[in-house]
Amino acid sequence: MRHCEAQSAIKIYQKSMHGVYMKFNYKLSRNENIDAWQEHSFTAPRTQTSELSADEKAWLLKLNETLRQLEDKFLPILDAKYTELQTRVDDPLDWMNEFNLEYVITFYLREDDPEHEDEDDNILMEFQSSHFVHEERERDWGFGATHIDHAVSVICLAGERHCYTFHQLYDNCPLDWRDLLRIGNLYVELKIDEQSGMLPVSC
Repeated sequence: MRHCEAQSAIKIYQKSMHGVYMKFNYKLSRNENIDAWQEHSFTAPRTQTSELSADEKAWLLKLNETLRQLEDKFLPILDAKYTELQTRVDDPLDWMNEFNLEYVITFYLREDDPEHEDEDDNILMEFQSSHFVHEERERDWGFGATHIDHAVSVICLAGERHCYTFHQLYDNCPLDWRDLLRIGNLYVELKIDEQSGMLPVSC
């Protein structure tokens, strides 16, 4: 999509959200959707933790725990994939000399969300990263370091411990607390990019 068309689609889509609700627009690329979320976050009202009800806080803490368990489950899988790929890189007979290993977590709207549509993907946010730790001594931050508290003290709910993915959603992704309350499902995908590296050409 050309830049001017993308910007027009973003503006039309944001207008349809009435400045309150937001989700991915299927007409835009992932990067364009992230940009639209960023622009939306500049003008949308931000919810303070003091404005959340006890039920909302409890639901957010449940989400945090779900994501913590997800990290505990998938870190060994990522580690195993990383070790497998690195073994191939170290093998002089294998064609692969470089690789990228990323995980993607896609968050989907609840079915009772005002913007949920039956014929839409209903993606709220997509988080993609290669930031996970491979060696035990380095596990002081990031995906899978669930023994570390990733909470941002000035905006945490009640001094509780946050896992890395929960922290990313409210601190690094442009999501408000009440945006997190809209999450109904999530989907995990591993992306592996195998590369030969630079090869010489003989003339």
